[in-house]
Amino acid sequence: MRKGLTEKDLVILSAAHTIGTTACFFVTDRLYNFSPGGGSDPTINPTLLQELKGKCPQNGDVNVRLPMDRGSEQTFDIHILENVRNGFAVLESDAKLNDDETTRSVMDSYFGFLGPPVGPSFEADFVESMVKMGQIGIKTSSEGGVRRICSSFS
Repeated sequence: MRKGLTEKDLVILSAAHTIGTTACFFVTDRLYNFSPGGGSDPTINPTLLQELKGKCPQNGDVNVRLPMDRGSEQTFDIHILENVRNGFAVLESDAKLNDDETTRSVMDSYFGFLGPPVGPSFEADFVESMVKMGQIGIKTSSEGGVRRICSSFS
């Protein structure tokens, strides 16, 4: 990949969503106006869909906070990847990891026959991916700059 990160790094870094929350604002379209076709994202587990709609009713408060890792939101662990595999991804970007064969196989590698303690270590792989991401060059001076207004590209 362009910045030296692999599909495995993408999966592992996305798993940082094991801690934290998101706002209803970021899931409303997925619940009520999913593209294509409208309605709800068909990949959402029906149990989660009902829970999310209860917390984020249509035309409700978009600032309501939701845990991103249902059932393990206060613990840094691999549970987020299990949620993604089972249709319990709160964010669409996380759910997409299950759509691609390569990223799905990365997730599966942590749960299969060769999973821990023999197979890959989620924690060790997370550290490695964070270090790689931290080594991505930052453009400064004539190559780039600091935005004074973060939402502006000019």
